[in-house]
Amino acid sequence: MKSTIFLLLLSSVLLVCTLQAENPKTDYEKLAKELEVRELSTLMFANYNDANLRKIDVYLEKHPKSPEREKVLYLRAYSIWSLHRYEEAPPAYAALLKEFPKSKFSRIARIREAAAYLFSGQAEQALPRLQALQKDFPDRPEMYARELAYALSRSGNQDAALAFMNYVETKMLFSKKDRLLPRIKHHFDMVRMIGKPVRDFNVKNHRSGKEINPGTLKGKVVLMDFWATWCRPCLAELPHVKGTHGIFSQEGFEIFSVSLDDNQAKLDRMIVGKKMDWLHHYDGKKWKNELAVKFGVHSVPANLLIDQKGIVQGVNLRGKAIRKLVSKLLDPQ
Repeated sequence: MKSTIFLLLLSSVLLVCTLQAENPKTDYEKLAKELEVRELSTLMFANYNDANLRKIDVYLEKHPKSPEREKVLYLRAYSIWSLHRYEEAPPAYAALLKEFPKSKFSRIARIREAAAYLFSGQAEQALPRLQALQKDFPDRPEMYARELAYALSRSGNQDAALAFMNYVETKMLFSKKDRLLPRIKHHFDMVRMIGKPVRDFNVKNHRSGKEINPGTLKGKVVLMDFWATWCRPCLAELPHVKGTHGIFSQEGFEIFSVSLDDNQAKLDRMIVGKKMDWLHHYDGKKWKNELAVKFGVHSVPANLLIDQKGIVQGVNLRGKAIRKLVSKLLDPQ
C-alpha cells in the first residue's frame, strides 16, 4: 500500500515537472532571463550572439503555438539584425509579420525589413516596402524618410529622392516636427552629394605623410570611409570593406579611411592588427576631424563612394551594397 502511494506521488511529481518543463510561459521566462530581455511598449532589447540565437530557435521549434512566439520571433529578427546579418534579416522580420500581422512590433519590423534589404544591396526590394509605409503613415515621415531617400537614390531615382527629401523637410517644418529634422537632414545632405564632384580637401596620409586630395585619387574608384576604433557598427562593417578591397584593389579600387579617434596608439594597433592596408587620415580631433566637419559627418559608420572622375556615386553603403556598386563602377558593362 505504501509503495503504491509512493509511486503515485512520484508519478504526480514527475508529471508536474514535465508540464513545467513544457510550459511555454515558463520556458519564455527562462529564455528572457538568459538573454537579459528589456521590454518597452513597442521595442525589445536583449543580449545578442550566436549562442542566444540558437536558444531562440530551440524555443520556437519547441513551442509552435506559444502566445509568447510574437516576442520570440521579434527577438530572433532583432538579434540577426543586431549581428549585422542583413541578408538574413528580411526573412526573419517577414516571418514575424506573417504570423502576427497586427503585431505591436509591426512598424519597426517593416522598417528594418526594408532597411536590411537596403544594407544588403537590394534597393529594389526595399523600395516598395518603404513606399507602402509611406502610404500607411503619410504623417509620420520621420519613421522611414532616411531609408526611403536612400532606396530611391540607389534604385536610380535620384530626382525622385531629391523631390521626396524637399517634401519631407517642408512637411516636418510645417507640422512643427522640426526638432526631429536634424538627424534626418544629416542623411538627406549625404544623399544630395550623389552625382556631384566630391568636395575639395587636402590632407596627409597618416602612415606615409603624402598628400591626399581629389586630384591624387582621380582615376580610381574610392571608398571614403569615416569610422573609429570605438565604433562597434564600424567594426562589424570592416569584413565587408576588407573583402571588397581584397577583390578589387588590383583593378583600380582604393579605400581612404578617415578615423574619428583621439587615441593614435590604439588606431595604429588596429590598422596593423586588422591589416587595413590602404590610405588613412587621422588628426586626433574626433568629431571635429577636418574631413568629418567638411562632409557633415555626425555619426559613423559613414562613407562616400567616388568614381574615377571624382563624382560621388553612392553614400552610406553597408554590407554587400559596397561590393555591388564598386563592381558596377569598375565595369559599367
